[in-house]
Amino acid sequence: MTKLATLRSQLAGLRRARSAVRSATAWSSLATALLWALVGIFVLDLLFELAVPQRVIVILLALAAVVWAGWRFTRPLLGHRETDIDMALLVERQQKLDSDLVAALQFESPEAPRWGSVQLEGAVIDYVSAVGRGINVFEGFSRVQITRRAALLGGTLLTLVVLAAIFPGHAAAFFNRLLLGGRHYPTATVIEQMVVNRWPVLIAAEHGSRPLAAKGAQGRPVTFLVFTRGSLPATGKVSLAGIGSRAKTTLELKPLTLADRLARLKTAHEQIAEAGRNEEVDISSPWRDEMATLLRFDAPDAARLILAVRERGGLSRPAGSLSETIAAWPGDREQSALYSAELGRLIEPVDFKITLGDAWTDPARLAMIPLPIVEPRFTPVPPKYAVRGTEQFDASGRQLSVLEGTTIRLDLEVMNGKPLQSAWLIAKQNEAARRFDLQSADQGGLVWKLPDHDSPLAGIREEVRYEMQVIDQDGLSLETPLRGTIRIRPDRPPTGSAEVVHKVVLPSAEPVVEYRATDDYGIAKLSFIAEIERYDPTRGTGESADLGTGIVAAAQAVPMEIHRYNVLPAGQVASGSRLPLAGKYGLALSPLKLNKGDRVKLTLEVTDYRGENAQGEPVGSSYQSDGLVLEISDESGVLAAISEADERSEQRLTDIIKRQLGIGEAP
Repeated sequence: MTKLATLRSQLAGLRRARSAVRSATAWSSLATALLWALVGIFVLDLLFELAVPQRVIVILLALAAVVWAGWRFTRPLLGHRETDIDMALLVERQQKLDSDLVAALQFESPEAPRWGSVQLEGAVIDYVSAVGRGINVFEGFSRVQITRRAALLGGTLLTLVVLAAIFPGHAAAFFNRLLLGGRHYPTATVIEQMVVNRWPVLIAAEHGSRPLAAKGAQGRPVTFLVFTRGSLPATGKVSLAGIGSRAKTTLELKPLTLADRLARLKTAHEQIAEAGRNEEVDISSPWRDEMATLLRFDAPDAARLILAVRERGGLSRPAGSLSETIAAWPGDREQSALYSAELGRLIEPVDFKITLGDAWTDPARLAMIPLPIVEPRFTPVPPKYAVRGTEQFDASGRQLSVLEGTTIRLDLEVMNGKPLQSAWLIAKQNEAARRFDLQSADQGGLVWKLPDHDSPLAGIREEVRYEMQVIDQDGLSLETPLRGTIRIRPDRPPTGSAEVVHKVVLPSAEPVVEYRATDDYGIAKLSFIAEIERYDPTRGTGESADLGTGIVAAAQAVPMEIHRYNVLPAGQVASGSRLPLAGKYGLALSPLKLNKGDRVKLTLEVTDYRGENAQGEPVGSSYQSDGLVLEISDESGVLAAISEADERSEQRLTDIIKRQLGIGEAP
């Protein structure tokens, strides 16, 4: 330990104090400059609501001002390195002392013995050591500058803290905007929510004042709904600027009355109740979004519940919540307002901006998108027996008529290249409606098919009314669902006729019967049914019978005998080009052992082909022609019948000739 240790310690303390004061003064100056730069930015931003590019310029200018202040006031105070000799010189000047302090410090250095008299050096050191204890090295040390600058910094900081506590919204908005955010300063009018065409594009708690981009269908109206609190202006405006044409227009935002807002809730309540009762009401995403738009502002709880509904049975909860809201109407609704405006037709993409009172939103894009365009394709698969390939069928038609039992395959194709999120069919049969979801048949969602299993169009036996709807990747649906009817065209029964030339024949004759039979699709069976009525004069009297000889005999008929003659071989089906089926059939009477006076009633029976039963036997509908009655007589009776027929033929021929020649007509 040296004799000057105390002095050196005092000088070191002075050096540290001076360094601390300089540093504090330098940095407080820089901090004050920074705070005032922030104040300047805030004032300019508050007055002019600077856009992001303008804010960037102002921030850069403020930073330049801070840098200049640092260079001017901070840099000169930093970077100084002072030694004990420097401090000793300072104390000597301050205390008006001789140079003994500096000399004593120098004489204690290792090089001092080489400079001269050692006794002189020791004497100086002893002297300074003796008087150094009484020297106040801090005398004259000034803290005025640091005090002044610290006071300025503290006052500025305290003022800003108090103002931030009083106006926290402004402070939060400023720091958000300082980071180039889009938050606006608090206004008297508060825009809380905004909906464009059923899509919520702005929720103040999430988006601040910067709406999300919206979408509007080409050629369709665009509705703006804005929900506000605070100061409620009489009107507002929607500013629209075209993207391609640069055209500008303004829509007026008008407030809905409390009665109008209540009517919206009642409309939603009625539609929800109807959806709960009626299976035909589709409760998919478009319907739920529409209901949520009606409820979102004045019944938010019911809106959340309706968006969560997936099954029809879940509609009771939002309906109950909505009933409670309607019963408690209006509550505090007078402290809020719902404004509405509508653009009649969207013809190009636009930027929109909302202004209400002293509040406004940042511009946002309203994109114009096309509605989905789809084309259904119906492919009929008729029953096997009806596959002829001759029927005309419009695969893209809405009103269809198909044969009973036909299965229809449904394909839905997107015509404008917009992939679909979902597609479905609602089929109504016997007043019961049911939804069937279509499945995507390709990777891009452009072709959708109705699954074969559990299809309402499989084996149709009754009329089907249908409705088709889709949702594309933009959440848009068809302007109106595709509706149509599939009617059943029954398989007409077969028809047939039979003719014979002579109806009075001998018991051994083989009369030739001409027949003709036809059907829509095919004939499975063609037969003649012979019903024999045998005459027996010995069995008492009965109704009179003409035996073909002009002799009328009393007789009583005996029970009928029935014989069947198959014209079409068993297992053979006549269809296609073989129809109509026509020909002649010779009926051999000899095996029937007929006698004079007997009658044979011939009936042509035609059975069409409608598939096969479980045993593999053909099934179908049968038709019987009018009966042909053959009278059994002897040769004289046959000749008499032939003669009578010839006379009738001659008379008819004479009448025809007279008509052609005009004979016997009145002058």
